[in-house]
Amino acid sequence: MTTHFLRRLTDNSAFSHILIFAGIFSVLVLSFSTELAHADISAEKKKLLNAIRSDQFDPASRAVDSLVKIGTPKAVDALVSVGLGGDYYGIERYIGSKLVSLPAGEGFDRVCELATEDRRSSARVILTLVLAHRTDLGANKAVLTNLYDKDASVALTSVEALAKKENLASVDHLIEALARLEKVRRHDTLLGYEIRKCLLKITGEDFKNADDWRNFWAPRKDTYKKPPPGSAKKKGMTSVRRDPPAFFGMEVVAKNVVFLLDVSGSMEKIDDLPEEPGSSTPGGTRVGDEPEPEPKDSAPNPARQRLKRVQNELIRTIERLPQDVAFNIVTFNHEIKSMSKGLKKASSRHKREAISYVRNFEAQGETWTDHALREAFGAPNLRAIFLLSDGAPRRDNQLLDTGPILNWVREANRFRRVRLNTVGFSQAGKKLRSFMENLARQNNGEFIELK
Repeated sequence: MTTHFLRRLTDNSAFSHILIFAGIFSVLVLSFSTELAHADISAEKKKLLNAIRSDQFDPASRAVDSLVKIGTPKAVDALVSVGLGGDYYGIERYIGSKLVSLPAGEGFDRVCELATEDRRSSARVILTLVLAHRTDLGANKAVLTNLYDKDASVALTSVEALAKKENLASVDHLIEALARLEKVRRHDTLLGYEIRKCLLKITGEDFKNADDWRNFWAPRKDTYKKPPPGSAKKKGMTSVRRDPPAFFGMEVVAKNVVFLLDVSGSMEKIDDLPEEPGSSTPGGTRVGDEPEPEPKDSAPNPARQRLKRVQNELIRTIERLPQDVAFNIVTFNHEIKSMSKGLKKASSRHKREAISYVRNFEAQGETWTDHALREAFGAPNLRAIFLLSDGAPRRDNQLLDTGPILNWVREANRFRRVRLNTVGFSQAGKKLRSFMENLARQNNGEFIELK
């Protein structure tokens, strides 16, 4: 029996040694693998940085692919810190497309953390847009967190993301964000306007303030059913002001605004009244104080001159601007001219000066829309642009390709999230309509067509 016991003890001791050795080996392998992964991440991060500095997309995209394949939190950190630095728009979009499809796990969890924690607002904007396409709990939580971001561009991006998701679970948070704006008397800003638009899109309902929303939502949220697709929704009372300033039916809710106006030669044209005149509603044929329709065989009505219509409407808009709005007026043909060097507060004096400036408009020359947009986006702290034109971009009597213009605006606006609203004339044809519709859609604005 003693011999048998000693044999078992010897066997167990050997087995224990084997286990200990295996454990040590595993730790060494894991440590080696970790060091190797860190080395790979460091190498790919350096490749990505060098490729971005030399403006080389192919090697940059390969480095991105390698970091995404590693997929660890450290790899995500490298990808975001270098690739989302605002230096290379093409790579930013490529990284965004890769992060959207990143599998759930520690790497994607790190994306959600960085969406709210990265110190750069530009990175938070991009990552919020990425998470707009994900339904993961962490993604939704990050987007909702950014609804309260101190940077207006990030908060606006969060609202954009929530509007895409159309999730009823976000309604309480949107109401709370609206209540916070009301508490600090910022409910009539662009952010407040966009929150109400988002609530309208999600629920099909619209109320002016957070208390009204709470009273409506609290007893219904557990049983509320979203309106079916295609069902009629309320147009909404998106502004909290009873008589908000508007430009051709589009509310002026942003506090920093540029009116960008075409004064090319074609703006001298006097348009005939359409066969079926509309009303003063957006997109109709008559706006503001325009005259009633006249018999079809009557002489051209000077009030139907495009430039005159714009002047009259803009003067009415300026007169209604609250004093806390800062604005500028930029006109363009073959030259770009600004009313002032920067945005001016809508004081009584500045409004009088602006109205005098508008009355002196003259129509001549071509339609240099591309240069005009560059000028408008040069305004600091800009939140909205109202662009009006009656012709497609043109230079040296040749139509310009609108693709590069759309791409430039998309890139220039990717972090700022300026709302670009557009107004066109139906008589200008399909090319202008397509261009103006795309500008508005890609930049979270509205498009109005005048007849």
